[in-house]
Amino acid sequence: MDRRRLPWLGSEAGEGRDGALHGVAGNAAECGAYLDWVRGGYEGDEPRAEALPDNASSFIVLIVPPSGPLRLRTAKGVEVYDAPYFAIGAGSPTAYGALFAGATAEQAIEAAKEHASGAFGQVRTIRHEE
Repeated sequence: MDRRRLPWLGSEAGEGRDGALHGVAGNAAECGAYLDWVRGGYEGDEPRAEALPDNASSFIVLIVPPSGPLRLRTAKGVEVYDAPYFAIGAGSPTAYGALFAGATAEQAIEAAKEHASGAFGQVRTIRHEE
């Protein structure tokens, strides 16, 4: 998969003023507030995810910069990954399996929608200019 392309399940993803692509998963209101902050040029305080009792986050963000490693932002902070593909959200286990088996990112999302009850919605793709 081209790491600079971000196929996204759901209607929300955005590009920051630094060219980084941001995709979110989790609480819809919090995801929307985060993407509004991104689209607004990172002005004001960055919306932060809330830590949940089950050691999860209220929302998570996958950040794909124009170059360099991927970043995952959660309530615990930022994790950095240098990986050929990455998935977040309810369908990520299914998507990882599909990606490992050779599926495209779009096919992996369709597999997740078919087999994960929490994965649904429109698929959009955003990408860095080539």
